[in-house]
Amino acid sequence: MIADLGNATLEELIRSYGRTQPGKPLATFDGRTTTYGEAQSRSNRIANGLSRCGVGEGSRVALIAKSRTETFEVLFAARKVGAVFVPVNWRLSPVEMEYVLDNSRAEFVFVSDEFADTIGQIRDRLPALRHVVSIGRSTGQPSYEDWLAEYPDIDPGHVSGAEDVALQLYSSGTTGHPKGVLLANRSVFAFYRNAERWISADPDGVHLNCLPLFHVGGINWSLQAFAQGAHVVGLGDFEPDEALGLVEKLRVTHIMTVPTVIQLLLSRPVARTTDFSSVKVIIYGGSPIPEKVLKDAIATFGNVMYGLYGMTEMSFGATLLTPPEHVDPDHPERLLSVGKPFADTELKVVDPTTGAESEPGEKGELWFRSPQLAVGYWDLPDETAAAFRPDGWYRTGDIGRQVDGYFYVTDRLKDMIISGGENIYPAEIERVLLECDAVTDVVVFAVPDEQWGETPRAEVVLTPSADVSEKELLDYVRERLARYKCPKYIGFREELPRNASGKILRHKLRAEFAQPHQPA
Repeated sequence: MIADLGNATLEELIRSYGRTQPGKPLATFDGRTTTYGEAQSRSNRIANGLSRCGVGEGSRVALIAKSRTETFEVLFAARKVGAVFVPVNWRLSPVEMEYVLDNSRAEFVFVSDEFADTIGQIRDRLPALRHVVSIGRSTGQPSYEDWLAEYPDIDPGHVSGAEDVALQLYSSGTTGHPKGVLLANRSVFAFYRNAERWISADPDGVHLNCLPLFHVGGINWSLQAFAQGAHVVGLGDFEPDEALGLVEKLRVTHIMTVPTVIQLLLSRPVARTTDFSSVKVIIYGGSPIPEKVLKDAIATFGNVMYGLYGMTEMSFGATLLTPPEHVDPDHPERLLSVGKPFADTELKVVDPTTGAESEPGEKGELWFRSPQLAVGYWDLPDETAAAFRPDGWYRTGDIGRQVDGYFYVTDRLKDMIISGGENIYPAEIERVLLECDAVTDVVVFAVPDEQWGETPRAEVVLTPSADVSEKELLDYVRERLARYKCPKYIGFREELPRNASGKILRHKLRAEFAQPHQPA
């Protein structure tokens, strides 16, 4: 184990284990295993390549690829020269990727072959981008393997501090554009320290990661496993039967996932015959989980379920519902809670209008204060000031209540939609629809969905002369946004419901479409 997680850094993590356990598996993705020693050596070479190309302290190094071991190699390499790692959501449309790369001012991008055409489309519009390396053998770009082989296996030796930013993770924002969340070494290692407290350090653990590595849950859960010296396994394209096969084949001890994936796993017949005896911990979070699904998961996987609630700004999870609390016969209602805050984390319920702390049982906005907290948002001083208070409290925008020390998330102050564990903001979809000449007014809101929990629906008002179908508008949005963000339905109205001050009454629309898959 790293001796002091409180003062550790990401570059020190790989240096330490690359030296003390070089032959131990660090990660296995799609059947290919890389050891800690290999990751140390390869990240040295990449770091020297980055340095030779002018990348240094404070530079942004981006990666666009599905889950694979190269993600960690590039991350460690970036930190060895003081650069900030920016994993890009590969589900984004070219326009969205362009925004993230331009906003982050990424100077160097590593991209897998399947997304090389996207970079080709937008590269000329990215003034900060100076170098692109292909993870594969894409025509016109240097090959990752050939490129890193040109540089020496010598550690550049950069040393960062606890408050230095290490990761810049993009989270969708209410303004319609993603926000770059700045996570310092202090932020991420505070989460690792808390994770170690409640699952116990297990350097021989095998962690199956079912989340994409651009997601805070995917990247930070993997890194906390590395902080223990453990082994992370995963798939570039998640396939439930294959994932269940890995549980038995590799004797998986820990699983990180979201409720939608739990439902997928439980839906597979092989789940009923899979040997889960090696599994000690299954962590779920990202969205509410239906009670019947959670009970089926406990019956199938065992009493190993840990519920987390958090967000990118909190370096992932910040509250915990433990296995005994999932099955407490005296308090069955706690199964629907998000548990209690971590040991060094404060959580309170605040009246969003007065700022006063709410009484137990009363609803209010959830505020966090914790060493896990992000530094702020990249290049967004006003939004940083609004969310990150000078006294250390962070305003989540989520509505909840507290009963006997347990917290319940009941609503979303910001109208965020959570579909299959992914955060979707109505403003982002509304912005795209309003760019269409045929649309004069629009509102997007959540409707129930049997598979994804909830999904976006749009109601639009067309210009008087417009003649456009639902399918045409859906196709318009799909060309401009990642598929998972797109509304499943679009309805047409002469006007949208508003109150006297002109604010759209979203609650009326949600009530109108309260049944899953209700057609327009």
